[in-house]
Amino acid sequence: MTAPLALAAALLFLSHAVPSWPGVRPALIGRLGRGGFMALHSVGSLATLALFVLAYRAADGGEVVFTPAGWAAPLVAAVMPVVFILLVARVTTRIGHLDAPNPPQGIVRITRAPGSLALLLWALVHLNATGDGRRVLLFGTMAAIALFALVKNEVVLRRSAAGRAFRAETSLLPLAGPQGLRGAGRGLVEMGALRLVGGLAAYAGMLALHPWLFGVDPLYWVG
Repeated sequence: MTAPLALAAALLFLSHAVPSWPGVRPALIGRLGRGGFMALHSVGSLATLALFVLAYRAADGGEVVFTPAGWAAPLVAAVMPVVFILLVARVTTRIGHLDAPNPPQGIVRITRAPGSLALLLWALVHLNATGDGRRVLLFGTMAAIALFALVKNEVVLRRSAAGRAFRAETSLLPLAGPQGLRGAGRGLVEMGALRLVGGLAAYAGMLALHPWLFGVDPLYWVG
């Protein structure tokens, strides 16, 4: 693992953390306008992501940080369907702005942060299933970005009456908080079968494409 990869990872994290932090985001929007801010944020995020990909490809695997347990790969296969369902539900559900969120419905009855939770789960199970320095840095960086988003969103929600009411009605962790098991069941019904099937179909597609895209068969341990 090389210093350029570590630097690229730090820049990737900062490109997400700095512009979105409460106080910084409103100041940038006030100066650039919402469209200008979104353009700057998008360009910065894509540029640092491209830099990270180039540095990742140029770096060697690095020293082995740890040896994954035998159950690590099956755990990835078991968790990833949940990740894809969370992602599909998130992009097809209107949650609203953090300072004025919509009333809880669908996936939000299960977790108020489905996108960040999906990224965190993806990163952690893949981190647990790898062990070389390069991939540890990759998935560690993604986990840090997800954790930052979770913390930042909680800070923003606490700053408005609507956000505080939204927090009181929902929970970060599934089956926890006021919604509980009954709320989770209602959320699944509101999500509908189409979102569940869509998430599972996306997972199946990734299983098929993963060896071609990343050179690793996710189900290598089955045979």
